[in-house]
Amino acid sequence: MAETARTLTVNVLPVRSLTVGAFLHAAFEPLGLELLAGGSGIGREILEPVLHRPGLALTGFYEFFAWRQMQLFGHSELAYLRTLGPECRHARWEALLRRDVPCVILCAADKEPLDGDLLAVADRMGVPVLATRQKSLVVFRVGSLLLHELTAPRASMHGTLVDVRGVGVLLEGPPGIGKSETALGLVRHGCALVADDVALLSLDAHGALWGTAPNHLRGFMEIRGLGLLHVPTLFGIAAVRPECRMDLVVSLRRCSTEDDVDRVGSDVQTCEVLGLPVPRLLIPVAAGRDFVNVVETAAATFKMRGSGMDAAAVLDEQVVNYYQTVEQRHE
Repeated sequence: MAETARTLTVNVLPVRSLTVGAFLHAAFEPLGLELLAGGSGIGREILEPVLHRPGLALTGFYEFFAWRQMQLFGHSELAYLRTLGPECRHARWEALLRRDVPCVILCAADKEPLDGDLLAVADRMGVPVLATRQKSLVVFRVGSLLLHELTAPRASMHGTLVDVRGVGVLLEGPPGIGKSETALGLVRHGCALVADDVALLSLDAHGALWGTAPNHLRGFMEIRGLGLLHVPTLFGIAAVRPECRMDLVVSLRRCSTEDDVDRVGSDVQTCEVLGLPVPRLLIPVAAGRDFVNVVETAAATFKMRGSGMDAAAVLDEQVVNYYQTVEQRHE
């Protein structure tokens, strides 16, 4: 897509497939999940990233069973299984696993572990059984957030993402315009680099846009004439952030009569990223301009507008009031 002063290229990335193994890895630290059985099925795909409590399925009713989702066993499900006789319990458990569910998660497993014969069935059928000491309410809440993060819509944008004192600013523009040099100046002023050249973007569970760097580029910056710089080595670990919210896009453009530059600040432009409108400023590039201070001021202005203070609106109101006062005096 050809890029103009008002158009940004956002590369939407393919939706990621999620396996049980990937979820187990992501949930190991926050939930303490561990694999009890069914290790051969660790590559099973989670077709619907939702946690489901089987409920009626354990009684044999499968008409509306959500087999594509991970099955969450809490205190009530485990207690119900223990009310059944050995043969019935075995049959109900095997019937559930035969529905090709991605996996089973046992909550509060230290108090009510699953019987060994049922784990043997899971091993034989290749259905992973995961266990955690956390209660089902905690697993449902934390697990749902993890599932959203692991499958959230993603995109990439060419540009440099900097945390400017709490405001995530993406500097974008054509090659050689000075994005990395401006970011370097911001870092020297106490700001933090998140991503240089390419920013990976995703939506969190609350609808906020977050950006990070590709793993192999994290902490590195390229400056023409200097080459690659390792920012934490030069400026300290506080000079980098693993991720930040992307609040503002600053587009650097060479001066042109075709560029419609807003001199007052009343025309707030936006660009759409993953369906979310993001405020955007168009900054013309000219010799002698201090872009570090301009970007820092842009971030401060963004904060100010967020608190309800809009300089252009205040000036407009004052001008209107002045002329109204003049007209009333002439009357």
